[in-house]
Amino acid sequence: MSSLIRRILVIAGVVAVLGVLAIGAASAAGLGGAATTPVVAAAPSSAPDASDASGAATGDEIDQLLKNHPLLARRLERLLKRADHIVHDEATVTDKDGNLVHLQADHGTIQSIGNGSITIAEAGGTRVTVSTDGDTKVRLGRDLGKLSDLKVGDEIYVHSRVDGSTALAKRVIRFPADAS
Repeated sequence: MSSLIRRILVIAGVVAVLGVLAIGAASAAGLGGAATTPVVAAAPSSAPDASDASGAATGDEIDQLLKNHPLLARRLERLLKRADHIVHDEATVTDKDGNLVHLQADHGTIQSIGNGSITIAEAGGTRVTVSTDGDTKVRLGRDLGKLSDLKVGDEIYVHSRVDGSTALAKRVIRFPADAS
């Protein structure tokens, strides 16, 4: 019976990872609409320099949507709680023009930050460094933030777009201090 429960939990974990990848794929493909608007805020965008032109929602629009739809906010919060088990994930998807887009997700604590990069210490001793720029979006729990709000030791979840060997952080989510 124990192995059956273990298998179910593994399958549930795989489904959760595939869900995160599907969210990233939908975002990279430029799919929008009210149903996917909250997801776009936490996933890489296919047009990072023109987020308004790509149909991606702004942080204020997302906050208003979550405020008006508490059930959606609770579901998103549960999804983020499950995401704390993801350490590192990579996906290759096609964008709305059919071009390949390489996405990366990392979860861990900030080991160092500054000079246009964040080094993340992940579970198992792995360290990943991602670049940042002026377009990197930061969320502090449910609130909008800035890169300067982040500090060494913060637990973060980073969505990046990979070009060659360089991962550029598009979205950084800092977990609240009381999150486990």
